[in-house]
Amino acid sequence: MRVRGTVNVTREVATTLSKLRLLRVNSSTLVRLTPSIEGMLKKAKDYLMWGRIDKNTLRLLLLKRGRLPGNRRLSDENIAKFTRYKSLDELVEAVWMSDSPSQALKPVKPVFRLTPPKGGFKRSVKKPVKKGGILGDWGERINTILKRMI
Repeated sequence: MRVRGTVNVTREVATTLSKLRLLRVNSSTLVRLTPSIEGMLKKAKDYLMWGRIDKNTLRLLLLKRGRLPGNRRLSDENIAKFTRYKSLDELVEAVWMSDSPSQALKPVKPVFRLTPPKGGFKRSVKKPVKKGGILGDWGERINTILKRMI
């Protein structure tokens, strides 16, 4: 999830953010954590927060913020009409079990546009997690912030 804007971003970090498809503040995407993705996250750590979401948060994210082409919301009838899955639960299970979430999500848009968290960020957006900020790896705790942003 991207937290900070584009002012004074180096070209290297901007390229990394575009490869992750995080072009706007408060946007999020789903990726499987591989060594190459982990390296990309560490390179852009001063602009991102990330963690491991659970299945309930994934379902909520797809239901509330998932979009099909034409900015259509994800409902059971739209999923059955535009994808190879019959329901939202089937889509969530496919994404959860997939090695590549973006391939399992097709034709759902891979970027989720979120709102700022309700109540705001409780910490600084300029510091890493270990120093009292919000940037970096949150692990399982990312679910609480993500639910406030959906």
